[in-house]
Amino acid sequence: MTGWSEIICDYAMLFINDDRMTDKLKNNSARFFREMSLYMRSAIPRFNRPPEIILWLKRGTEPKYDSFLWTVPEGEPGPATIPTGMTGYELCSGVIRKEDRYGNPIETSVDVQYDPETGEVTVAETVPGTVYDFDFYTDGYFENELTPEMKRLLGLCVQSVWENRFTSAWLPREAKVTDRSFTPPNEANWTRAQEEKRRSLAATLNEELRQYEYNCAYMRTVGGVRGTFL
Repeated sequence: MTGWSEIICDYAMLFINDDRMTDKLKNNSARFFREMSLYMRSAIPRFNRPPEIILWLKRGTEPKYDSFLWTVPEGEPGPATIPTGMTGYELCSGVIRKEDRYGNPIETSVDVQYDPETGEVTVAETVPGTVYDFDFYTDGYFENELTPEMKRLLGLCVQSVWENRFTSAWLPREAKVTDRSFTPPNEANWTRAQEEKRRSLAATLNEELRQYEYNCAYMRTVGGVRGTFL
């Protein structure tokens, strides 16, 4: 079997240059995998050459995830053990929710101890009113073992989905009020540059998939190996 987390960490994140997600992997790993699994789910159908690869990739189990909020009550002694009811997960991570001086939400990573059999999470800091946000994650798996080339192509598919999301972002395209103290980049130029980048990445991915399809067909024809995936 091949885990989704392997594709995400060892392949997709090599093509996605986002320091925010790198920090999230370090400080809130369960939420990181939950978010990236959504890109992965959309990326799998993008790997569609040769056509029979689609059925090969569909076999397996999707990831499971959930979350739990807990506010420290008055008089709670520390450390505290919270019965979340979230049992059987492979991974649990937690953050403390706060606001900065301007009212913007911020999160601080905390160490947690998780018992997958009982669903209990233990934390050390129990200041009354503190809001904890726990995330839980169990990895998804492809039933079939994927080759390094298949893993790499899936990583490129994840990158394609990732880039499409940011290319279609609404805020950078929206016209903004300007004055002498604030002149934003030209929205039309930004949109044009992002669209050119998206098309270039899509063309590269399509060429990679065509070459992979050709290589598989060559091995079946010349090598005489039926159902070959490289």
